[in-house]
Amino acid sequence: MQQDPQQEARNILPDCIIPALALCFTIYYLTTITEVPWISQASAIVVSGLLSMAIVAFIIRSVWRIHRHRETLRLQGSLQAMLGYVPTSSRRIGLLALAVAYVWFIESLGFTLTTLIFVFAAIVLLSSLANWRNAAVISISSSVIGYIVFLYFFKTRFPTGPIEDWLKSVL
Repeated sequence: MQQDPQQEARNILPDCIIPALALCFTIYYLTTITEVPWISQASAIVVSGLLSMAIVAFIIRSVWRIHRHRETLRLQGSLQAMLGYVPTSSRRIGLLALAVAYVWFIESLGFTLTTLIFVFAAIVLLSSLANWRNAAVISISSSVIGYIVFLYFFKTRFPTGPIEDWLKSVL
């Protein structure tokens, strides 16, 4: 199938961010499982293998499409394509800042409270302050469900904070 001569090759440099981060995650994941039980190591190898195969498939597809001049890798205009226009890019940067803050504060505030704050702030950031009631309902619901599923039933070792300590004393 011939490409339309007037159609410019699509820049895929912004599309490479997720596979690059996935590869970093896979390497980190495989290097940190040495002290866990063998069943966890086996499942980690399966997950990492599947993720690696997806990354390789993306690379093969991209190289083929670049060779056929359907796609290109260029830095010019990539930042604009990745971030979008100013209102969109400021929301994306704000969401990234919220995610970094979530990771930063989860140790001190605990899973439940940090999740509640993050979900509320993300919904308000991505929609508007006028949706604060919906954001409150969704964030409270998601943090309560997260607590019940992950901390109460599955007994996962998420960081605890004031809410978890209070609920442990009540329950």
